[in-house]
This record gives sequence, C-alpha cells and structure tokens, in this order.
Amino acid sequence: MKKNLLTAFLLMIGSIIMLSSCGDYRKIAYFNNIKRDSVSKIQAEYLETKISRNDLLQINITTLDERTTRLLNGPGLTATGQNLGYLVDDTGLIRFPYIGDIKAAGLTKNELSQVIAKTLVQKDFAKDPIVVVRISNYKITVLGEVTRPGIIPVPTEHITLPEALASAGDLTQYGKRNNVLLIREVNGERIYKRFSLNGDKMFDKDLFNLQNQDIIYVEPNNAREASGNRSAQLLPYVFSTISLLLVIYSQFIR
Repeated sequence: MKKNLLTAFLLMIGSIIMLSSCGDYRKIAYFNNIKRDSVSKIQAEYLETKISRNDLLQINITTLDERTTRLLNGPGLTATGQNLGYLVDDTGLIRFPYIGDIKAAGLTKNELSQVIAKTLVQKDFAKDPIVVVRISNYKITVLGEVTRPGIIPVPTEHITLPEALASAGDLTQYGKRNNVLLIREVNGERIYKRFSLNGDKMFDKDLFNLQNQDIIYVEPNNAREASGNRSAQLLPYVFSTISLLLVIYSQFIR
C-alpha cells in the first residue's frame, strides 16, 4: 500500500510538471507553411553590398612601380604597418590622399575600386593600378528572443539570414517566428521589413542576403509573459497537492 501511494504521488507531480511545460509545436518549428516536397523558384541571388555611412574601408592599391605603390598605400598605415582604413563620413565621403574627397556611399566595392583607379590614371599617378576595397567593420546585430543576442562580426563580408540566426544560437522557444523585424539603412533612410520564418519569404533576395549594419529583432511571443506568471500560478496548486498527499500518506502509515 505504501509503495502504491508513493508511486501515485510521483505520477501526479510528474503530470503537473508536464502540463505546465506543454507548448504548441507549430509556434516553434520553422517552414511549417511550406508544403512537403514542394519546389519554389530561387529568388535569393547574391546582391553586392553597397557602401554606407560609418563603413570603415580598407583600400589597397598595387601599381607597376613599387615606390608609387608605397606612396599611395602609406598614408593609411601606422608606424607598425597597420592599416587604419578610411571611414565613410556622414556625407558619404572618404578623404583619399593625393586624390581628395571621393563619394563612396551608395557605391559597391567594385564601383569604388573603378572610381579610384580611373582617378589615379587621370592624375598620372599610375598607368594600370589594381585597387581592392574591403569593408573591415562589416557586422550584423541580432536582438530579442535569441539564445545569444549581440553583434556578429562578418569578416567574409557576406552572411545570410539563416547564418545570422544560427550564429546567435537560434531563436528561443519564446521568439515570434511569424513576425521577425529587419532594420536596414539605405541611402540615409532607415527601412523596416517584417517577415515570417514559417514560409519561403525569408528567401527573397532583399532578406536572404543581409547587408552591413543590418539589425534583426525577434519579438517575444505571448508565452514569454505567460511563462513568468504560469510558475507563480502553479506553485500554490503544487504545494496544496503535496500537502494533501502528505496528509493522506501519513494517515495510511499509522
């Protein structure tokens, strides 16, 4: 009899814990609106990132003349040989030695390389210069209901939306998968785009390939607030049940 009572007690406590932790699978899984074995046209072609304000550019120039190469690359170097780079100011300009101000914001890295190379030729600095431009402070910010919110450095200068979410440790069970917010700055304007992770919207070309300084925000769902209250609501019932079972158990063991 005692063993049966103890077993019943443990089963009841286990049932209470299981009921309090139940959730809706459909609110946690991804892509549940996509039909099984379906085929959709790929829209997420690669879009080259455009340079924006506050981007830190690394610009390396190679010419046939070694002295000219050192001259053009030298102003961007510290005494230890470290390249500080060129910061795009609030007006979208960079100040390049021997050339002057260059409009960089709104251009791709390849376009800026061509502008610099053409200017060097026009000013007779070099005949066939090779110009390589990189964005050294390329980063994505992920906030909200993810495991590891924060800033994600992107040294490869290319990251997709799934990769960014994976780098942040994925969404928690309290993240809204059907209402994720993307914040992006384009030509001095801030653009807000909401999308769902349940369908194929995230594979659209303007969402899938993230841009430098993009911000992803995952809103908390209703369960986040409810979870805080649920424990407080269940505790009195749990203690009452335990007390009742202890009383019953004590009566039988006498």
